[in-house]
Amino acid sequence: MEQAEREKLLADYCRTRDRDLRNELVTEYMYLADMVARKYAGRGVEYDDLRQIAAMALIGALERFSCDKGLKFSTFAVPSITGVVKNYFRDRSRIIRMPRTIGERVQKITLAREALTQELMRAPTPREIAEKCGYSEADVLEAAEAMQSLSMTSLDAHVGEEEDTELSEMLGVEEAEFENIALRDLLDKVIDKLSEAEKKILRMRYVEERTQRDIAREMGVSQMYVSRVERRMLARFREALREA
Repeated sequence: MEQAEREKLLADYCRTRDRDLRNELVTEYMYLADMVARKYAGRGVEYDDLRQIAAMALIGALERFSCDKGLKFSTFAVPSITGVVKNYFRDRSRIIRMPRTIGERVQKITLAREALTQELMRAPTPREIAEKCGYSEADVLEAAEAMQSLSMTSLDAHVGEEEDTELSEMLGVEEAEFENIALRDLLDKVIDKLSEAEKKILRMRYVEERTQRDIAREMGVSQMYVSRVERRMLARFREALREA
């Protein structure tokens, strides 16, 4: 499916919330869940289990996503899926189970943080999260303290030997931009192997957002040729993501 078709399908789903459309989008965006699952595989949990967890998180991200906030779905979904996988590892590591009331509060705060991030286009403050949830700012801070005191790892600790994201990010502390650096590096490697003609088509299609017909006219080739080159490039990107 071409990018324009995928975006139209996503827009249709945002408007109708049709389950069949959602399931089709899950298939189209499953490579995002695969990417996150592979990143965390080999840390005491089987890849297939992580893939299932990431897939459920992908469904949740689709159901919460709003097309009118100006975010690309992948920009919203990757950190959302990653957060769910991190929470899974945190839950496995806890010695003392968090009281149910606090656990529910943390879950509500996490969902509010995601919604506000999409709405505000930045990480929300504890006060903004509190207003969104109907809590006091003290409730939000108490949830953060509970996470710290009841977990084997502190809010400043890292998840996994190679993970460089702090746990405090899940409670609204200022984050780095959502774009995944590892993914960007991977795509750069694929782009480096493209021919000059392929790079030109890629730039005009996805940076300048021009139509295949417009590109074909400028390059003096057929639209079918542009379409074929685009499909070939996208196949390379998907294959690189599957192997990451």
